[in-house]
Amino acid sequence: MSKEGAAAPRIRYSATGGEVATLAARDLSSGLAAMLGSEVSSSPDALIPSTEIRIDLGSSTSAPASPIGFEGDGFDISRADGLIVVRAGTERGLVHAASNLLERLGAQFPPGVAPLYPRIESGRLAALEPWRVTPAFRRRAFISDIMTWNYNFPDRLDLHLHHDREFIPWMARRGINAFSYIRHAHDTRLKIDEVAPLLRERGIGVEYGGHVLQLLLPRDRFAEHPEYFPAGDDGVRAASGNLCVSDPDAIALVRTGALAYVHDHPENELLHIWGADVRRGAWCRCGKCRELPPQLQYMEVVNAIAGALAADSKAPPIAYLAYHDTIDPHPGLKPLDNVWFEWAPRERCYSHAIDEPACEINPRYLESLKRYIDIFNGRGHIFEYYADAILFGGLGFATPAVVASDLRAYRRLGITSISCLTFGAYSVMAYPVNLEAFVRGSRDPNFEPDASLVDTSTGRHPRYSTEMAAAYHAVERASKLCLDYADVMHPVMLPEKAVRKRNELREAALTFNEAIAAADQIVSSPVTCLADAEKDLWRYSSDVLAGLCDYLGALEQTGVHRKIWGEAAITRVTDAIERIRGIDPEIKGTWGAYDFEWIREIWLGALQRGLDGDGKPAEELF
Repeated sequence: MSKEGAAAPRIRYSATGGEVATLAARDLSSGLAAMLGSEVSSSPDALIPSTEIRIDLGSSTSAPASPIGFEGDGFDISRADGLIVVRAGTERGLVHAASNLLERLGAQFPPGVAPLYPRIESGRLAALEPWRVTPAFRRRAFISDIMTWNYNFPDRLDLHLHHDREFIPWMARRGINAFSYIRHAHDTRLKIDEVAPLLRERGIGVEYGGHVLQLLLPRDRFAEHPEYFPAGDDGVRAASGNLCVSDPDAIALVRTGALAYVHDHPENELLHIWGADVRRGAWCRCGKCRELPPQLQYMEVVNAIAGALAADSKAPPIAYLAYHDTIDPHPGLKPLDNVWFEWAPRERCYSHAIDEPACEINPRYLESLKRYIDIFNGRGHIFEYYADAILFGGLGFATPAVVASDLRAYRRLGITSISCLTFGAYSVMAYPVNLEAFVRGSRDPNFEPDASLVDTSTGRHPRYSTEMAAAYHAVERASKLCLDYADVMHPVMLPEKAVRKRNELREAALTFNEAIAAADQIVSSPVTCLADAEKDLWRYSSDVLAGLCDYLGALEQTGVHRKIWGEAAITRVTDAIERIRGIDPEIKGTWGAYDFEWIREIWLGALQRGLDGDGKPAEELF
């Protein structure tokens, strides 16, 4: 071992930098100490730039030349005389760089468990070769519904915050740089204040808004001004839905409310102004509005807000949500320059990549995306659902190859902003492979998807990586059989597809049993609680899919057989919840412990309506 390799490293960081750079240095210091088995001191230095960290391997304190420059959170690791120099384009880039350096030395940051810092010899640090990272996507975000914090119940909020204190540091280490809150009409909060310090100290940007049009036009105005509110096909106004875009006073109220968001929350980096969360629209059908399709009604609102903010250089851009009744762009859309589309293809197929030409669903969605890119001159965000517990019915899935192919396709189209919906701890339990694939792909879409699956198994279950990798591979095979008809718990499809899907769901249920069998090779003990929870999740998944298979069979029947078989199938799906109820709340989180219970009633109600002859979904979930 060289003298340089044997020397105790020392970390220096900028004395003029902020809390993000200081945290990056602290994380690097503690990680190296754990791996080297000795103290690694850190100290501020007034001569070091705010976006730089230096690791002294010897006695040299020479100052390397300043970097040429970085794009966004890009970073590089270089060598100088007796030094390893970490440079980044931003302070939060230092957080990403520090974790990436530790990964190069063998550290692991798997989703849902503590970081792993294996012991290394000091020579490993001295032997590091230079490298540079420019993330493929400038905005790399996770998104969550505010209501999933259950913030009106202190004990439930505490449970979610316990997850946040682990998940947010993981996000930062894996290069995520934005977090977005989705607000619904019944929410009393715009954000979770208790989470703000965790995001701020790691440089993770925040975004506010969501399905807020119903809040920006207060419902208590209806009695005095019904003309502000949308009319149905019969011309009758209702306090539900969005607004009458032909009424200038209604538009003015919404604009004023949105501007208040911007004024009161200057930290907001993207203003999400979305309509009601319904499938078939909640727009106005009065005599003046009925000729305007939903896309153009929505654009009237968004452009009104954007126009008022256009002269403010500090104002965030506005997101136009392409979702449900606006997923297909209208050729008459004329967005202002500070409006970006936010493309959310929730009903797409997740058994295939978005650009798979042989898929019977996705080509239509990809074409809509291309048209949005043209209309908005490339200004767009992708909102993906790789960890959506509602869309996936609470079942456990793994689709790393789809994630990889999707992100490559999005980058080829010029998209530089990507986000993924999550449901707290439940998403980490049910979709850890997808979360791992997403964070890898948002930095470099050319990652190897199978390696992300194997590494997730190794990181989450280091003692039983072989057994759990086999289980995750089985889950991946089962996933491909299930995810081509949008909401897993709502199997409404043409009869010819239903026949095929019934067989595929039966096979998927059996494949989940293979995952369970692989995990059963592990002898349960106090250290296998996470694996035991995943097995219970897969048992739930197998039971539900078997029930849905029986349900599709019942729909082929008539008369008494349809009712008897269908009720038995629904009972099978109903009883499966006991598998989830037995999982530790610390692992399944607030969504698994509380939200799951009321959402499943909506699912079961839809199954019953389908059995009774009305397959239409509930119009509005939230």
